[in-house]
Amino acid sequence: MNERDQHLQSLAEIRQMMERSSKVLSLSGLSGVSAGLVALAGVLLARWIESRFSSDELVMAFVADAVCVLILALALAAVFSARMANKKNLPVWTQTLKHLLLDLSVPLGAGGVFCLALASARSYALIPGTMLVFYGLALVSGSKYALKEVRYLGMTQLVLGCMALFARGQGLTLWAIGFGVMHIVYGVWMYVRYEK
Repeated sequence: MNERDQHLQSLAEIRQMMERSSKVLSLSGLSGVSAGLVALAGVLLARWIESRFSSDELVMAFVADAVCVLILALALAAVFSARMANKKNLPVWTQTLKHLLLDLSVPLGAGGVFCLALASARSYALIPGTMLVFYGLALVSGSKYALKEVRYLGMTQLVLGCMALFARGQGLTLWAIGFGVMHIVYGVWMYVRYEK
């Protein structure tokens, strides 16, 4: 190996170290796929709830469904991401991950409060679009700490959310596309591109 090749190899190693310290690289594509599958299962359950419960019980049943979807999706994301980090000898809990979670939590928290306000005003048709918009904002906000595909996923969620706000009869369908289908597409892409 000549001197030029050694310098190029050194530069490549420095770049890799810098990327590891500035980006969360342990987000698994399988967590995206699992989140999408859980979201689609949640939509199927919501459709079933709609046909079985009285209008008085619907809100609580939908809230229980949404909470279960959120908890299961987060748990699976944590498991798959920790597994990938261990496989690649990457630390799981880093300063960059803390920054990413903080950037995600501000729009998500505000969106959650706004959705509660919509629910208390009985503006249920606006909730799916609002969830997509705030989730998209969270992803765009946190994307500086993740791979570029997270930003694209966020922009897609924003577009679907804006559509759902105006196509109110299609809110749950667009929610299923955003949280379900798009997470599966994103997860498969990430898995094939970065993990395989």
